[in-house]
Amino acid sequence: MKLKQSLTITLSMIFLSSLAAQKNPMDFKRWNVMNINKVATTFNNAGMLCDGNNQNYSLARIPSFEFPQGSGLNYGTCVAVVVGAPYPQDPAVVGGTNPDGLAYLDGTMDEGPADFWNEEHFAPYPEFTNPTAASISTDPTSWPDPWPEALPNYVYKTGLDDEKIVNDQLPLIPLLKDAQTGWPGFGPNGEQIADQETFSVMYGWGGTDQIGVGNAKTRWLRTQLIMRGLAWKGTLYENFIVWVFIVRNPNPAPIVDMAMGIHIDFGFLPAFLPGISYDDDRHYYDPKLQLAYGWDDDGFEEDPRGGGVLSAENIAWAGVVALKMPGGDGTVAAYDATHFWEGQTTNIGSGGDPEMYYQWNLLNLNDPQDSDHDGIDDDFDGNGVPDILDGGPNYYVGSGADGLQVLGSHSFTLQPGEMDTLIFATVFGRSEKELKTSAQRAINLYQNNWEVVDAPPAPKMEAMVDNRKVILIWGTESERDVQFEGYKIYRSQDNGQTWGAESFTDFDGVVHYVPLAQYDRVDGITGYYKTLPEYAWYYLGSDNWVPNRFKVQGDSLIGFKLPQPLKYFNDGDSVNVFVDNSVLNGVDYWYYVAAYDSGNGIIGPLENGAASNPYEINNTVAVRPQLPLAQNGLQNVRVVPNPYRFSEIWESGWRDHKIQFTGLPGQAVIKIFNTSGELIRTLQHRASSSIEEWDLKNRYNQLVAPGVYFYHIDSPLGKTTGKFIVIL
Repeated sequence: MKLKQSLTITLSMIFLSSLAAQKNPMDFKRWNVMNINKVATTFNNAGMLCDGNNQNYSLARIPSFEFPQGSGLNYGTCVAVVVGAPYPQDPAVVGGTNPDGLAYLDGTMDEGPADFWNEEHFAPYPEFTNPTAASISTDPTSWPDPWPEALPNYVYKTGLDDEKIVNDQLPLIPLLKDAQTGWPGFGPNGEQIADQETFSVMYGWGGTDQIGVGNAKTRWLRTQLIMRGLAWKGTLYENFIVWVFIVRNPNPAPIVDMAMGIHIDFGFLPAFLPGISYDDDRHYYDPKLQLAYGWDDDGFEEDPRGGGVLSAENIAWAGVVALKMPGGDGTVAAYDATHFWEGQTTNIGSGGDPEMYYQWNLLNLNDPQDSDHDGIDDDFDGNGVPDILDGGPNYYVGSGADGLQVLGSHSFTLQPGEMDTLIFATVFGRSEKELKTSAQRAINLYQNNWEVVDAPPAPKMEAMVDNRKVILIWGTESERDVQFEGYKIYRSQDNGQTWGAESFTDFDGVVHYVPLAQYDRVDGITGYYKTLPEYAWYYLGSDNWVPNRFKVQGDSLIGFKLPQPLKYFNDGDSVNVFVDNSVLNGVDYWYYVAAYDSGNGIIGPLENGAASNPYEINNTVAVRPQLPLAQNGLQNVRVVPNPYRFSEIWESGWRDHKIQFTGLPGQAVIKIFNTSGELIRTLQHRASSSIEEWDLKNRYNQLVAPGVYFYHIDSPLGKTTGKFIVIL
């Protein structure tokens, strides 16, 4: 008996020791954010393009395909890629165990956002991994140091230790880099072609399911995956991000009859956002554009940003347009519309296991919604006739915001060292028409070999504030562009979500805003654009040029008094000045100055969009006008607004309540009392601003009741008291 117990303990210790010795390749997984245009998303270097974790909301990562950026509205649950192939394959090209002769399916999805039961089958190569972040061109601190000289010609045998399978017969593929920046760009000679790019290299392995006790069905294709993200600024490109996945065979034998697909799970809105109640979504496919897309089923959602509701015009459309599929003629071979988890073990489900996903989603075999057996789901009323032929709905309804779409490729075989490429764009729009316009623009960019059509360079700008006044100063570099025509000034009171009190929709469904001011070069080119009818909405101006132009001298302007010193301009620079006197103290404003051209007969006029970060040196600024700091007393102290009413102009959310104490000195203590004389809150003002905000919460973090309140302010300049009213 003692011998048996001793043997059991010994075996257990050996087993636990082997587990402790295991390496987890996903320890090299890193995250970062793409955020150069109106689309922002958190991606990783293991092939997942967002993480809106449906099964553990606290693990979701924001932004997750937020559109427009800064809105707080996220649409991504999981966008990823899959690589599959049938059984049998040459033993040299597969790993793991496959006693039942099942198909292979490797996905970059994590189970949490994808409900896929054999997760994370691609791991980053350590030598391409930065210690803290996924590599992105706009942040050199996220790059590996140094970059490897070439793509790896090896894969790990299991990924659980350091044992490699090296293929010395493969040609060496050098990692070409941009001569100016050192970034391994997507251009033919390594040059960076997009305003923001990502780059990572992965290898196939058995996924995290083989760690620990293991999984008897864990198996994988020994492939290599090279991933890039590409995003551009500019009004033509600001609604999409392009993704490139190159699959390579690093083995000494071919991988036959492969297929590659795009796993697309957008929610309108996703369940991980607070307050969302799982209502249905619609999912469509446009075969002409090869666009899988979706929208909310009833145009009504709770607002996750703090209560209230979103109406139809506030809910974006989102989708994926396939630009190039591997294999065949590069087109989509299969489209499957299914559910996140319903019917997973049947031919109508999302295929939780690899063999199910391979057959029912990637290849879309035996799907009752594909009644004509062409690989494309298009019979959503289930009557045996494609909807387009008999007036059916022509869309799939994903109950509980849990619809899933998969785009699959034609089959292809990779010989040793051979590669094939998947290219797609995640696209967005405020309407179905704008979404399809965004998709067509992504297609045009791809078909034109990534040649970008640009507006004149965006001007550099800074701003200064004074009492009820904002002063904008911008440079003249845009005017050197041969097609430069003028400037438009836009103002936002909602952190850049909208850019003016008046808006209109063009013929392609794109929303535009009427500028706060417009200055047009005096050249006789005036009125609305006339050459291309689809741009007939574009107003070119009326030959009214910038009236205020000054020279920089030191940190000031000759002939114009500034309230603060200049930061971004040099002695002798020429600058333009605009003064906005139609502002309120204490309100946050964003501005941007757009340079525009006059069109060229091939494309209509183009102008700059707003930069995504107004706190960097670019054409966009964020300011708050206010009184200067009090110097001689507290006679100008005010409570604004008084009385306070629910949803004041500066509040961005339904639960965002605040009032402001204005006209303060640099230091002050503000005590707030109710009518019973009880101390409600003490605010310590230590700032270079003359404003202190109160969130209408007491010292216990509870929202105060409506009523009359009194304040007492004590500062080095003296004391003052007053009262205000709160109406909720």
